[in-house]
Amino acid sequence: MLKKLEEKSLEIETDLQLHKNNYEAVMFHHLAYSFGLTVNALLFKQIAESIDFTIINKMRQNKTQLEALFFGISGWLENPIDSQMSTWKREFDFLKAKYNIPEIIIRPKFLRLRPPNFPTIRLSQFADLYFQHQNLFSKIISAQNTNSLFEIFKEIKASDYWTDHFNFGKISSIHHPKVVTKDFIELIILNTILPVKYAYHKHQNENISDEILSFYSEIQSEKNSIIKEWKKLGLKTKTSIESQSLIYHFKNYCKAKNCLNCSIGFKILKES
Repeated sequence: MLKKLEEKSLEIETDLQLHKNNYEAVMFHHLAYSFGLTVNALLFKQIAESIDFTIINKMRQNKTQLEALFFGISGWLENPIDSQMSTWKREFDFLKAKYNIPEIIIRPKFLRLRPPNFPTIRLSQFADLYFQHQNLFSKIISAQNTNSLFEIFKEIKASDYWTDHFNFGKISSIHHPKVVTKDFIELIILNTILPVKYAYHKHQNENISDEILSFYSEIQSEKNSIIKEWKKLGLKTKTSIESQSLIYHFKNYCKAKNCLNCSIGFKILKES
C-alpha cells in the first residue's frame, strides 16, 4: 500500500512542477480523472487541464457556468436542441470571450458505459462538487477520518436537467436525482483524495503514513474482477488496504509477468 502511495505521490509531484506547485489545481485535475472512471479518465483530465484553475475559482459560485464550461469544451453545445442547452451555450460563449478560452474540443466517450456513468452526468456532478465546496482543498486536507470525507461528497448530484435526462434532449423514463453513490465516493477517496493528502503532507515534510493507512482501513474492500480472482486463490480481503495492495500487486507483477521479482511467483515457478 505504501509502495502504491509513493508512486502516486511521485506522479502528483510531477504535475505540481508543471502547475507551479498549485495543489488546488493538481487536485482538480486528479479529481476530474477519477470522475471520468476508466473510459473517460484521461479525457476528463485533459478537459480539466485545458482550463486555467484561476478561471474555475472565479466562476465556482455559478454552477450553470461550470457546467457550460465543461460541456462546451466537450463539444456538446454546438447545436442546442432545447432551452437548457441554449442557456449553457450562451454562458459558454460568454466565458470563452471573457477569459480567452482557446478553441479546443475534447469529446468524452459514451460507448460501453451504463447511463449513470455517462460523461454528461459525471461532469455535472463534478461541477456541483466545486460549486458546493468553495474551500474544497482545505476541507480534504483537514479531514481526520473517512466520515469527514464522505460528508463532502454525500450531497453531490447532477443538476435538475439530468433528473429526467441521461443525454442532451432525450427525456428518460427513469426520473430521479442523479446523486453520487457510496461506491463511487469510495473510489474517489481511495484513488484520488488519499493519495493527494499523502503527497501534500509528504511535501510539507510531515510523515502521516500511519494516518493515511488508517483511512484505508476504515473503508471496506473493493469488489472487482481482480479481487474476485485473488479470492479464488483463498485470499480474503476485509479492508481497502488489502484490496488496494492486491490490485497494485496484480498490475505490477502478475499482469506485467514480473514473476521472478515476486516472491509468490518465484515460489510457484520453483515448485513447478
